[in-house]
Amino acid sequence: MAVAPTRAEVLRRIVARADLEQFTDRVLDSFWEQPAFQQLHPPREDVRAWVRWNLNLVIRWLTDGEPPTESELDLFRAHARARAGEGFPPDMIPANFRRGARFAWRALLEAATEAERPALLESADLLFEYVDRVSRIYSEVYASAAQTIAASAEEIAAGAALRRIAADEPPLPEDRQLAERIGFALERAARPFVIALPAPVPERHAALAAELRERGALAASEGRRVVGLGTAGAVWRAVHLDREALIAHGPPSIGGERGHALEELRDVAELALAHGHAGEVEARAYMPELLLRRSPRLAAQIRALVYSPLDGDHAELARTLDELIKFNFEKGRVAAALPVHRNTLRDRIARISELTGVDLETAEGRGLAWLAWLSRVST
Repeated sequence: MAVAPTRAEVLRRIVARADLEQFTDRVLDSFWEQPAFQQLHPPREDVRAWVRWNLNLVIRWLTDGEPPTESELDLFRAHARARAGEGFPPDMIPANFRRGARFAWRALLEAATEAERPALLESADLLFEYVDRVSRIYSEVYASAAQTIAASAEEIAAGAALRRIAADEPPLPEDRQLAERIGFALERAARPFVIALPAPVPERHAALAAELRERGALAASEGRRVVGLGTAGAVWRAVHLDREALIAHGPPSIGGERGHALEELRDVAELALAHGHAGEVEARAYMPELLLRRSPRLAAQIRALVYSPLDGDHAELARTLDELIKFNFEKGRVAAALPVHRNTLRDRIARISELTGVDLETAEGRGLAWLAWLSRVST
């Protein structure tokens, strides 16, 4: 007589059938597009790694009966403190956990067979106990942070004023009072900027924002960066900044365009830091990357169209395409860099075009390949 599988064995079967990398992306997508979450511009790969780690912990608890250890819970506490310092609202991360857990539960139910579902249902309490335990940690850390993280009334007021400007809302009386106190002209064109210091310490960014306000800029800290508007030219040049500091700035703008410009500059700062850049950078230097970053699904489709056919057995062709793009399709330089004979390079180009359906001898095909490569190296 066959022995019925244990609940843990059934759960392992369900997990084994799942593509956990795809599952991670789908859990992330369940909350990634939330407007309040997107306003804070967290790096997607960082958030994805966090989701994947959480997924591993949940699977371990469900299949092996091992709950998170105290050292792992300490990592949640550190994560909560960091998010509090970056200005994440208190309930945002717990809400994302709840949203992700609901999605994960529905996906597991769909993946289970009729015979497996009873064992899965027995495990529901563990999944939601995990969410409750993590949520309690965030609540406790935020309650403590509210008492220990110094945030001046002016800092809070500046952040609120910038959010109203970003939403193209009329200024409130308190916005006008703050603007008059620091010498900022609300109705004039202002130069948007985002500053990131080498060490992303919230206290250092808050101190920098205060110094910029003393010099007439409407500036506020967002934990790992300072955002602001200056009506007196490049106001950041009037303060002392580390050589490794990054300053993303744009041309003067007015009205609602100021908010749009700040949104773009947050992305520019993330891109520039990822490239290891420092000093002053302008948005126009990152226009293609901005386009891809603002359309992540389209960027993924372009990347897959060009590079997926070159995965696996065609790694040498992918490397050839990389070199073609790096050297602007100058075949002599590419052949020397690989190194291969020019005829071999010609054959490889033809093979790449055949596999991908992208004609690399045309401007349109080269443009598409360049966007795919740019998306690939930027993620």
